Amino acid sequence: MQLPWRRFIFAAIIVAFFPQAHKSGTGVQAQAALSPSSFAGCYELKLGRWWPWGFGEENVYVTPPNRIQLLAEPGTSGFEQGELLIRTIPRQERPSGSRESSFWSAKSQYQVLLTWTDGFVGVSLDLAKNRDELSGWAHPHFDAVKLIPRIAHITARRITCASQ
Repeated sequence: MQLPWRRFIFAAIIVAFFPQAHKSGTGVQAQAALSPSSFAGCYELKLGRWWPWGFGEENVYVTPPNRIQLLAEPGTSGFEQGELLIRTIPRQERPSGSRESSFWSAKSQYQVLLTWTDGFVGVSLDLAKNRDELSGWAHPHFDAVKLIPRIAHITARRITCASQ
């Protein structure tokens, strides 16, 4: 009698902790139909407090940069291959050996998903257009199961991109 509930709980945990595991229709062809150019540009991010509590030393792994640029060009390697790129402003070079990837996709003309990952830990931002900014929720993901899911509110305000 309890077996169906166990399957439901297991499925809920997988979806909550591994949001990238069930994404479909990603890639440049699906994104092109959604015209990602309306999201491309530079943004200042403001991350709220993690709820129900923070991560301590692990906070560095799930905190996105303060200022980013969403590029309308696809990546060519690793997790970024075929995905639209996110870059930090000012541009910071990756440390040698780093596998950190950052990419984004338009889910609809009003929603966008931003992801930072190294394959083990990271954060995804599920954002929607809200007047002149994007707002939504940050969802951390780890290679080890966290029994209590955490979220944080996040806003992305469009800023002027500095010429490079």
